[in-house]
Amino acid sequence: MTKNELIDLIENSGDIMFDCLDKHYSVFTWTEDGIFIGEQITEEQPEDIHEYFDTAEELVNNFKVNGIHLYDLLDKIKITEYS
Repeated sequence: MTKNELIDLIENSGDIMFDCLDKHYSVFTWTEDGIFIGEQITEEQPEDIHEYFDTAEELVNNFKVNGIHLYDLLDKIKITEYS
């Protein structure tokens, strides 16, 4: 997946779930606070860690997984569900 393909998917979807570096994330584009991205809560990660971004491009450029920008992990992202 390219950076532009991920941005396009976020801009044109409602809910997205993906895996990256053995973590599971959800993206919701319809919230009042902007585009939500957060790690799915698990027993290993009981905290609600999330961020909001104004645009899909900002999310892809600024969100980090394990300290690595999402755009540098494009080959590690596996989309598991989207609507």
